[in-house]
Amino acid sequence: MKVLFTFGGIPHYLSALLNRLKQKGIDVTVVIPRKGNAIIGAGVKMVDEGEFKRIELPEKKMYWGKVGYPELAVVVAQEKPDIIVLGWPYFLQYYFQKQLRTAINDCGARLMIREIPFQTPPYGEVKSYFNAHPMYTEGMHLLSKGKMFYLRQFITSHIRKKVYAQMAGTLNYSSAAYDILPSYGVPLDKIHVTYNTSDTEALLRERSQVISNPSIMPTCGKRILHIGRLVKWKRVDLLLDALPSILLKHPDAELVVVGNGPEENNLREQADRLGLTLKVHFVGAIYSPEVLGAYMNESTVYVLAGMGGLSINDAMCYGMPVICSVCDTTERDLVQEGKNGLFFEDGNSDSLSQKINLLFDSPQLIQSMGQESARIIRDEINLETVSERYVDAFHHVMTL
Repeated sequence: MKVLFTFGGIPHYLSALLNRLKQKGIDVTVVIPRKGNAIIGAGVKMVDEGEFKRIELPEKKMYWGKVGYPELAVVVAQEKPDIIVLGWPYFLQYYFQKQLRTAINDCGARLMIREIPFQTPPYGEVKSYFNAHPMYTEGMHLLSKGKMFYLRQFITSHIRKKVYAQMAGTLNYSSAAYDILPSYGVPLDKIHVTYNTSDTEALLRERSQVISNPSIMPTCGKRILHIGRLVKWKRVDLLLDALPSILLKHPDAELVVVGNGPEENNLREQADRLGLTLKVHFVGAIYSPEVLGAYMNESTVYVLAGMGGLSINDAMCYGMPVICSVCDTTERDLVQEGKNGLFFEDGNSDSLSQKINLLFDSPQLIQSMGQESARIIRDEINLETVSERYVDAFHHVMTL
């Protein structure tokens, strides 16, 4: 079975998944931009190797206002895949470009759409959805405002519905798909929730090595960890605001911030203003799996105060309880309230500090939640189970 994917780039976690699909007998071909990418966040580390076939094409902004691959139809005609997987915004090209539709039809390929879905309103609920769930850039600039925004979203929802009517199935990061896609007329048996994953097997192998290595930090039983690019929508500022209340109850607590980005100087200045200089450790971006693993292994609680997703998987690999709020919807399948983590009220630093204090008040709860995190990764959401869900979805659409 030959599957052709379109991506804006290949981060390390995606490379691991594609390699596993290849090992499972899927003939994987990936179309990526020849130069850089336009849809993946700045600072996300890309890889340029893998067991799968890579085709680099020029990517440009198309007349419908989003990036696409002008030569994609030619590649489809040459490669003749059994399945073509298009994500946002590439499935817009299927709608607008007759040449691509013809190429897919001529080779008999099944079309699949791959989305989280994230910031996708139910059909017919554009205005009410974005009133309740404002859309921001990574720099926290409000996008969901003005007549033109709502007009574009209204048009996009109609395009999405028409494209969904032509596809054989969806591949989705989270079970939120069941809440949204049926409103676009997608039958439940065409919604395939695959979840998302890091290379859990590599992380667990590294953990075995990390545990035997010397510690890289002084012992601390109340260490909060954040991992991610330092951009506004990660809300590390909220975590800093919560820290003084935590220190009132737990003066031995501290925060380690792994990552870099445009907000680093602002966050350092905020920590200084709050008198947290000795309690907050900015250690920069870390790409060494062993070093990153050491920070997770030697921390107590993982906190994602804003947007993100995969860092939760990584922390759970290391048996950490997770505290988060509204992320990219993948958190609702990973974090089970009271079992392996806690949810705080979105944007509320008091709520965040209360949840962290609740865990620090109970070492037994931290231990049991950490064990449950590790179990979920081991038994439910890992590289093997996620890749198998992809394979099952592919086999299902080939029988239609």
